[in-house]
Amino acid sequence: MRKVMFGATIMLFACARVAAADAVTPPSARNEVTSVYQHLVHQAVREPSVDWAARIDALLTEQPGDVVITAVGDMIFNEPISQLEAPERRQLIRLMQEADIAYGNMEFSINSKPELLRPFYNFGVPRDFAWEVARVGINLVSLANNHTLDFGPEGLAEHLHILDHSGISYAGAGLTLADAHVPAVVQAQHAHTSFALLSYLRYWHNRFRSKDASGPSIATIDPAQVVFSRGKGQTESVEGLLEDDVVAMEDDIVLAQRKNDQVFVALHVHDVSHARIHGIQNQTPPTEEMLFRRAADAGADVVLGHGPHVLRGIEIYQGKPILYSLSNFIYQYRRPELIPVDILHQRDREMPRPANVSVFDRRDSPEVMEAVMARFTYNDGKLKRLQLIPVTIDDEGRFTARRASPVISVARKFSPPCNGYPRPTARRSRGRDGMPRLS
Repeated sequence: MRKVMFGATIMLFACARVAAADAVTPPSARNEVTSVYQHLVHQAVREPSVDWAARIDALLTEQPGDVVITAVGDMIFNEPISQLEAPERRQLIRLMQEADIAYGNMEFSINSKPELLRPFYNFGVPRDFAWEVARVGINLVSLANNHTLDFGPEGLAEHLHILDHSGISYAGAGLTLADAHVPAVVQAQHAHTSFALLSYLRYWHNRFRSKDASGPSIATIDPAQVVFSRGKGQTESVEGLLEDDVVAMEDDIVLAQRKNDQVFVALHVHDVSHARIHGIQNQTPPTEEMLFRRAADAGADVVLGHGPHVLRGIEIYQGKPILYSLSNFIYQYRRPELIPVDILHQRDREMPRPANVSVFDRRDSPEVMEAVMARFTYNDGKLKRLQLIPVTIDDEGRFTARRASPVISVARKFSPPCNGYPRPTARRSRGRDGMPRLS
């Protein structure tokens, strides 16, 4: 049964004028494909003037004892972003910098050993880039994803060493498999509250399963084929999850709850190819929905999803927020010098693009560009407010906050109703904080 959290306020923060502008702008003007010789394939939209600093000032109003946590989805860096000057980008960074805890999924490796590259998509940055991540405010990351091992176990070991010396806490990976199941714990000293993060990768095959439990590993929840009898000697096979892995996750959650005030679980459900085949990229498959709910049933206070690279629905399950996919925050995955050309062409066949646009200039579908930043406010150990800040990704893979309407539409479409409450949408009426509310 789905229940709305008692005493908690859920709001969607957006610019009403931007939302209104999107509503009246013809689709052809918003997403027109221009000449292949122009730098941008998605036509820029002329936006109204917005005082972003004033809006964030209103958002950052806090009460004594408040603990603020921000959460974003997949982060794939290949260039610095802390110096971005656009006002809306500066203010999104400010939200993370001024939070007590700023979380994101680190889907790249930090190391100085390019010789360890694997023959596939490889996302890596030099070791000094750890300070760039810290500069934008990120101090807690999940590492259980399909790119943490791009440089192999040796590269992962160096990656962990660099994070240990940069003040960024991590979960989902470790120098041993047991370490990968240990939660990252961050203390909010002024509120005497501890927050734990557990992180797991759910992939469509067991490629990333640890082959040496005593060596660098990530925490995985691997697939399994479940066979049902249909009678008369006939059977049916469906994709499921390896029960031992799910039980291990549940045990981790129970142990983390005993020692911490709040437990967050991050699930990297990388099923993009499967989703494209079945046409359900924005929808959460039933197997994954069950996995998220089992995490909540085991004691997780918040369950965060990422990996599909699109925005998925939001649910309040048994009084606990489940965000099935936050989508992307930094999506700079085009590294032609690090990606074998045959892999690029395989990817190119999977994704539609305008004719005569090279593989290196291809732009992703609009769904990939829509995301949210979640902002949790705790006080006295209880969640009192969850705020969702719409984020869109530009053609260079960088975040912006200029277009709220597409994000609102996706959140509303794929979020289930909760005990008669409507799905997420932005109302024109304003709350006491002067912002549109999620209703």
